[in-house]
Amino acid sequence: MRSSAALFLFALLACAMRAGITAEPMPNPAGPRASGGSLAASPEGTAWLTWIEPVTGGHALRFATRGPTEQSWSEARTIAQGADWFVNWADFPALTAGEDGRATAVWFVNNPVPAAAGAHGGHGHGYHARISRTADGGRTWSPPERLTRESESVEFVSLATLPDGRVLAAWLDGRGKHRPGEAQRLYARILGDSAADTLVDPSVCDCCQTTLAAFPDGSVLVAYRGRTPDEIRDIRVARFDGKKWETPRPLGTDGWKISACPVNGPQLANIGGQTGVVWFTATDGDPRVLASFSTDAGGSFVAPLRLDEIKPSGRVATALLRNGSLLATWVDADGAIRLRRVNPDFAAGDAVVISAAGNARARGFPRTVVARDYAGGKTAAEMLVVFTAETAPTLRTLRVRIPEGQLLEDEKNCECAPPAEDLLGYSVRGVTEGAGARAGTVKLRLSALPGVVREGSHEIAVQPALAELAAQPGQAFIGRIERDRGGWRLIAYKPLTRP
Repeated sequence: MRSSAALFLFALLACAMRAGITAEPMPNPAGPRASGGSLAASPEGTAWLTWIEPVTGGHALRFATRGPTEQSWSEARTIAQGADWFVNWADFPALTAGEDGRATAVWFVNNPVPAAAGAHGGHGHGYHARISRTADGGRTWSPPERLTRESESVEFVSLATLPDGRVLAAWLDGRGKHRPGEAQRLYARILGDSAADTLVDPSVCDCCQTTLAAFPDGSVLVAYRGRTPDEIRDIRVARFDGKKWETPRPLGTDGWKISACPVNGPQLANIGGQTGVVWFTATDGDPRVLASFSTDAGGSFVAPLRLDEIKPSGRVATALLRNGSLLATWVDADGAIRLRRVNPDFAAGDAVVISAAGNARARGFPRTVVARDYAGGKTAAEMLVVFTAETAPTLRTLRVRIPEGQLLEDEKNCECAPPAEDLLGYSVRGVTEGAGARAGTVKLRLSALPGVVREGSHEIAVQPALAELAAQPGQAFIGRIERDRGGWRLIAYKPLTRP
């Protein structure tokens, strides 16, 4: 008789293979009662896996990493541990990773009993967030500190690392809910900045996840579930331009009226200014998973596409590939995790079960990250998935491979698939201005590329073969740029004929 684990693997692979996508369990170093898994990726391609484990006297936040050329997770290491932590299926720790081994983690701790109430054990109302940082790839972590000292009610935190290394946090905040008629709010702040917390939206849904997408030009988009006075709880977005927040606006007009929080937040993913978003709604009693695209860093979104084929529970996650493909996952009503790929012309392939129900029935909120993108040739994209299962081992990770050959077959009638060279960097248009102030750089006046570069002069590193551009001011061109140690590097250049 086959073991339950073998049956799970057989069913998982059989379902995935039908769509040319393979998903396989990937052993991880989490303990047998671990939960609250989350994933993040650094600019260099290192994947960070975090989770919560019970330990003597409380809980510990632990992590493991996987480099871009490695096949397995590192050993488990501890970020922090302590007593009276808030451990929850929906609001769980997260991490954002920057360059050179820098990362910031957040977790939650119950508020203490107020002194005036006396020492009766237990904890006070609500919980708050603590953070810790590393600058050496997780070998050492800073002492835990509060995310903000302005509020005792900090929930559903999202973190994003900006191109300059700063870390932005956005969260649901209950600081005003003790007053009649006050709603949950959305606040944000740059961690370590002395400025006050910024109120982004004064009325949001009480317990749906927030999500951030950081763009190369230093701006950030947040998506979350709003709340109107008549209990319409649709998805909203707001933009941080690097200094201030713009007025929130609706992502769509689902018109979902519900008098309680559905505990189902949206998820964003982006590459440059290209942005994808997935969310759950149940307007008119019809549960569904929707996806949309933006080509201008969230300035506008196309009409949403419905992804579910059978009744969903939501709990969405998403990732974006350089060829424009959106990978969306969600949990169906039976507890299986489904994946659907939406190609650049907004057509979706069949949904694939990457984790069947049964002994691997998903609890909580699966999270995903791209571990390997397409780079031309016959390489396959690879996505990692983490979720909490109902049976041991409770924290499970999957490796999902999406073969390029299958994608090309899917897109044989679609002219949207880019050539291999267009999978590197970002396409720009501009005019040369002369030599840069630093050796090996030139000054280029670039047209705006939403989410990537703002219009104006930029000092950009060039390969030696392109150094002569410094002596050709006034030349119009098209080219491609990619990130280069906190700045930009010109990797392709084609002069345009002067009019």
